[in-house]
Amino acid sequence: MLQELDAALRASAIDRSVSDHADYYESAKRLMYDPRIASVFRFNDSDNVRYGNTQLGRGAIVARNAVQAKNGTAFVALQHQGWDTHQNMFDRAYAPNMYTLCGELDSALGSLVEDLRASGDLNQTLICVMSEFGRTPGLLNSRGGRDHHRDAMSAVLIGGGVRGGQVIGATDAIGETIVDPGWSQQRSIVVEDIASTIYSALGIDWTKGIQDTPSGRKFEYVPFALPGRYTVIDEVFA
Repeated sequence: MLQELDAALRASAIDRSVSDHADYYESAKRLMYDPRIASVFRFNDSDNVRYGNTQLGRGAIVARNAVQAKNGTAFVALQHQGWDTHQNMFDRAYAPNMYTLCGELDSALGSLVEDLRASGDLNQTLICVMSEFGRTPGLLNSRGGRDHHRDAMSAVLIGGGVRGGQVIGATDAIGETIVDPGWSQQRSIVVEDIASTIYSALGIDWTKGIQDTPSGRKFEYVPFALPGRYTVIDEVFA
């Protein structure tokens, strides 16, 4: 009905953006009703249980399906909420707590890796598990939790040519400060270095910037990577 009502306007639009807008929605509609795409979002009860019967687990199943379908999916992002554990993090009666969070992550991630390895897709799929900062080490705070900690955190990289069975860098005994960066740059690894590493694994120049954006504002794949502030962690694949 909308197409019928807008037909005359699109045919003689004073601005190309009007017809472009209609074309955009038409392409989205074709994508939504493409059976090859729809099948990516289907799974059985057995998989749901094996992946943990959680929102994260079901997202991981869809991620697996998208990779195995080979329809052109290049990037999948999954979120696991609840890790901002400022209070009662080891109280099983409180939600969320560390036991349920770790259990959900283990089931979803472990099953995802298992299935991608079985299908032969793990070598071409880089899985990155991380947050934006760590949690305070040592004793719990007065509310039985941990607060934000920017000086040290962990990240996990799996598949995609990663050399497994290694730890890059080291903290002190309680995980408060970094005592050994563990890589060629001899400084702390930061999120921008991991982003550069992911781009590199995809064959993309992480130092690239795009000048001619619609807004006129320069877009850098990894801000400040070009002058060498951030770089690829070659040891990941060594």
